Amino acid sequence: MTNTPLHIAGFCDPDFSLVKQAFTENLQRRGELGASVSVMHHGKMVVDLWGGYQDIAQTKPWEQDTLVCVMSVSKGIASLCILALAEQNKIKLDEPIATYWPEFAQAGKKNITVRCLLAQLAGIPVADAAPKNSLFQLNVLAKAFEVQEPLWEPGSTPCYHSFSYGPLCQYIVERVTGKTLGTFLREDLFGPRGIEFYIGLTPEEESRCTEILVDENVPSINGMKDHTSLLARAWRPAPLEYPEALFQHRDFRRGEFASANGHSHARALAQIYGALSQEGGGIINKDLLEDAIIEKWDAVEKMTNRHFRYSSGFMLNNKHFSLGANDRNFGHPGLGGAIAFADPDAELGFGYCGNRIHAVDNNGPCGMALIDALYASL
Repeated sequence: MTNTPLHIAGFCDPDFSLVKQAFTENLQRRGELGASVSVMHHGKMVVDLWGGYQDIAQTKPWEQDTLVCVMSVSKGIASLCILALAEQNKIKLDEPIATYWPEFAQAGKKNITVRCLLAQLAGIPVADAAPKNSLFQLNVLAKAFEVQEPLWEPGSTPCYHSFSYGPLCQYIVERVTGKTLGTFLREDLFGPRGIEFYIGLTPEEESRCTEILVDENVPSINGMKDHTSLLARAWRPAPLEYPEALFQHRDFRRGEFASANGHSHARALAQIYGALSQEGGGIINKDLLEDAIIEKWDAVEKMTNRHFRYSSGFMLNNKHFSLGANDRNFGHPGLGGAIAFADPDAELGFGYCGNRIHAVDNNGPCGMALIDALYASL
């Protein structure tokens, strides 16, 4: 393995040394600033590595408990909250959302089911009535979604709900439990399991947070700023003039926005998806998991014109976002390179996250190097 002056720490089973080599090369040669990678295999942590720097000035080494924003990896966790409530019989996936949120039935939405939302088929990727800078005002967003007409017949058209997915899940969770989605994660889903995935940080957690370096010409951010695009229309409530400043802002770190502001580390991502890879791992039951990962579509979706595969809550392995060597693999990527997934046949959970938003609209070279190394190790 190449010698490196960079700070790299943690543990790697010798059978997975290729993953450590790829991680080192990410930091040395592929432009990573700081990152962590973890792998669970058959219920055992076999890789748990971290390295590089927390800050753009490269003065603070990445530590074992460093937290970083994992962007849209958060969407898979929002899905898991809904599925956990289905496990508890508090939600039925094939019931209309309006069963739990009656005001949602307005403007032709009374028959849109929870599953339709989970499958990115609801037809409501935008909240046109939401004012600018209302990103963390869930009640304001909810009222905008209540009056929003679907852009097409619900269930008919695959569309990655890039902005709207998280707030819609948040409001359903709040209506059903009386708790915010972030509180539900802490008190019910992950807190009791000792898993560090947060939507809405405390001051102590924020003190462990990395800075975020944003490359120029990140495709999704460019799309969010292109006023002719559906992506920009969807993201109108968010202040995106200076994304680097937004990701560092206290409101972004402490607020709740389940489409994109989950903060975690690779260890937690591998724990979550490693558990799910073992027939649900006690988070949800085997039958519910198998139902949730059935493919709902394999198509070019409307929001970003990329070819994805999707299930009821998770992205499935696809050519644009590779999730390994198994078509049944499920999880979610995040803006600029973060990724987490489960392989339910190999009983594998993988997590990777860094603090540089690379100018890519797929896994990028860092994530792909790790995934390739992982499967070469099995």
